[in-house]
Amino acid sequence: MGNLNIDFKDKKNIYCITMIVVFLVALYSGYTYMWKPFDSDYKDLVRQLEASQKELDKIESKKHRVAELEMQLAQSEKDFQKLKEMFPEEEKVPLRLQDLYSVLRSSGVQIQKFNPEGRSEREHYIENRYSIAVNSGYHMLGYLFAEIANFNYPTAISNLRLSRYSGIAAEVQKAETHGWTPITMSVNFNLTTYTSKKVGK
Repeated sequence: MGNLNIDFKDKKNIYCITMIVVFLVALYSGYTYMWKPFDSDYKDLVRQLEASQKELDKIESKKHRVAELEMQLAQSEKDFQKLKEMFPEEEKVPLRLQDLYSVLRSSGVQIQKFNPEGRSEREHYIENRYSIAVNSGYHMLGYLFAEIANFNYPTAISNLRLSRYSGIAAEVQKAETHGWTPITMSVNFNLTTYTSKKVGK
């Protein structure tokens, strides 16, 4: 290849060189002052978008968690209400009487006595005792105890005493005549229910 000789006196060469220099300066300026800031801003926006997307994903996951916690809270409130019904802070004697009389009627036993017998405080709860006497047949008594066991609050039966019903002869005769289940025994027992102790009491 021969040496490249450029005649700088030639106006065409000067014009070409000038245009090349202007083009290179414009290219450099465009890259430096336009493309680089644009590229930098673009990359910043991409990073911000990715960070925002991550935050949004976290928020969405937390929204699902909040919904789960709200459901758990609602269920816990229902469970707490059930526990309050099972272990009220005060014994509700009229409701206990209503429950007992209801199962007494359905079982067919004859109630003779229902007396509150006081209460005993334990570490975390209070025992409420009732003394009960009924006249009953065996099957009636079994049904009665089964119904008491199905109360929606805890109960306990203690001091169960069975004795022959004094009017059993007449009962047997009536049963044979009318076909119903006779009263055959007198039953005495203690029924215990439970209430909670107030916190800090």
